[in-house]
Amino acid sequence: METTQSSDEGIIVTSNRTEDNVENEHTSTTLLILVKVLAVLAIFLCVLLNPLMLVTLRRVTSIQPTTKIFMASLTLSDLCNSLCWILLLTELFAGSWLLGDFFCVVYGVTFNLFNGLGIFSLLILTVDRYIAISHALQYPSIMTVFRSKIIVFSTWAAVSILCILVFGIHGSHVVSLDTPHYICLGRYDWRLYLPFTLLVITILSIFILYACIARIARNQARRIAAENQAGNGQGGQRINTRSTTTIIIITGTLIITWIPTAIGMLIPRNTWTQYLAVMFMNVLLLCNGWLNVMIYYLRNRDLRQAMRTLLSDWHRSLQQRFLH
Repeated sequence: METTQSSDEGIIVTSNRTEDNVENEHTSTTLLILVKVLAVLAIFLCVLLNPLMLVTLRRVTSIQPTTKIFMASLTLSDLCNSLCWILLLTELFAGSWLLGDFFCVVYGVTFNLFNGLGIFSLLILTVDRYIAISHALQYPSIMTVFRSKIIVFSTWAAVSILCILVFGIHGSHVVSLDTPHYICLGRYDWRLYLPFTLLVITILSIFILYACIARIARNQARRIAAENQAGNGQGGQRINTRSTTTIIIITGTLIITWIPTAIGMLIPRNTWTQYLAVMFMNVLLLCNGWLNVMIYYLRNRDLRQAMRTLLSDWHRSLQQRFLH
């Protein structure tokens, strides 16, 4: 507690500055422990589950090959993002950035790169589902395997070049000396608003596409119900919306995890507590990487069966290797 005396009236004024500092330090310590635990857990689950999903996708035959390519792009971006988070773990556990300016720039580029690839892959996946529903008969000719590979390759190349030019060459991430902690931060200039603007536009585009998908599916369901009610002897083909529902759930999960990160983009990191708050929001975004895998597994019966078969084969192979 700090006590001062007023020069005008001789009144003793007591401030609680010391207590406030102790309380802030306690809050920062609690938040730091929470961020560390969630980050380690999220990285472990992403590194464990995403490679398993990539191998499982190769065994599943019920999903269209073009959709599998887009799903693999999303899964691979989640895996790469979790691996790049290992750089940030050194900062969280050491309390300061120890890897120098070069790796600080590398982290800035890769953070924006793989998170950008994740949301753009989801946008492509949404466009693919929209075409599959709105142009069901023409879909095989519109979205071929070759075209899907070109789309994924072009997306990865364009986002990579953009992130290197914007966040790499110009050094958007530097080691900040404004706080007692040496942390890797980005400059608050126009580069801060570029990913935020692209994020908002992409999420709005996904919302619009799924609104169109829901409207088309509803109209088709009404038409089929009318044909069944007319008793024409042909019930019509039932629409399989399970895969679309799965992607809608994935989209909702990504939006929920991205909203805190979008807010965190606009929060200045002038204090250690503000920095930890932004890191907590980024950890929520990292959790989206393993949540996608869980949604795939829970929603698709063929994926569950293929994953069980794969794990059973690996277990049998390990048993034979150690027994013999």
